[in-house]
Amino acid sequence: MKPRVYVTQETSHDFRMAEEFGELVFLSADRRDDFHNVVNSEHNRRILAHLRFGLRSFDADRDFIVLVGSPYINAAVMALLGHMKVRTLRILRWDNRDLCYIPLVLQLETIDG
Repeated sequence: MKPRVYVTQETSHDFRMAEEFGELVFLSADRRDDFHNVVNSEHNRRILAHLRFGLRSFDADRDFIVLVGSPYINAAVMALLGHMKVRTLRILRWDNRDLCYIPLVLQLETIDG
């Protein structure tokens, strides 16, 4: 099965170069969509449910994450991955100098002990 590249939020950035690493999956399709500053917000619950649903097939051994857009959406995605017990995180980092994505692998089990 081909790896997937989970993009946290669709923006106006051209993600075609990320496709070299796998099939693109956009977790949040509206770049204006963000969390509200309201406790117990139904809107926030819907966003979290949508992100959780989008990550249901995430495979930490082969898939990548691209962190873009709202830092709060990015934080929620990271929290959900932690809840899913992801211990190896493969991130595609955009390099502005060379104009390419560079894979970054974080071994998160090292923070437990």
